[in-house]
Amino acid sequence: MDTKKIRWLLWAGCLGYLVLYAGDMLYYGAWGSGHDYLSNDLWNSIMASVPLWRHHAGSITGPVVLGFGILGMLGLWFCCRKEAPRLAGLMLAFFYLDGVFSILQHGIFGPMGFAIRYCGPKNEAVAEMFKLNGLLNKPQLVGSLFGCVIWILLTLKTKAGVPRWTVLFCPYITFFLYKVTIYIPAPLGMPLNGGWSNIVRAVWFAVLALTYREAFVKGGSA
Repeated sequence: MDTKKIRWLLWAGCLGYLVLYAGDMLYYGAWGSGHDYLSNDLWNSIMASVPLWRHHAGSITGPVVLGFGILGMLGLWFCCRKEAPRLAGLMLAFFYLDGVFSILQHGIFGPMGFAIRYCGPKNEAVAEMFKLNGLLNKPQLVGSLFGCVIWILLTLKTKAGVPRWTVLFCPYITFFLYKVTIYIPAPLGMPLNGGWSNIVRAVWFAVLALTYREAFVKGGSA
């Protein structure tokens, strides 16, 4: 696959995480400071009070995101498969694990919003949904962590078609900057804090799409 097509696949990954961010904001998006998002009472209040169409629309974004996400994962795989086919395949498997469980987790927030609205945040059904959310988080974190570790390794060894400095944009590095978002004042602090994990992934794919060149592999340039 040529450079242009691989870049388009990476841009699809970027678009997927932007849609996922939009889906999260449909569930619980609101204006406020970054520190406000730390309040469970405020989060429950938002989930209970937003128009019902937002919960429906947020749930519908899941399949759309998975479609674009798979294209983005394939873009990552195509970047590495010639130079490191086995590691590239393993990386793709981990990212697929992350993607599948991410979409499952995303999908439960619509029903959770309905349950919080009509039954209250302390209802047993809501508690079970939070437990399910925690269970879905575990394989998601495993897939994302090991996928990113392999990507960093291949990038540092100039086998991914992008400069070495792009590892600085890897989600497991930039994600921890979310701690800074709690100090961002209203109105942008809350939407940045609440959707930070999707923002950093969208930025990562955008950086890779802008910097990918097969010459980085062939020439070993970084």
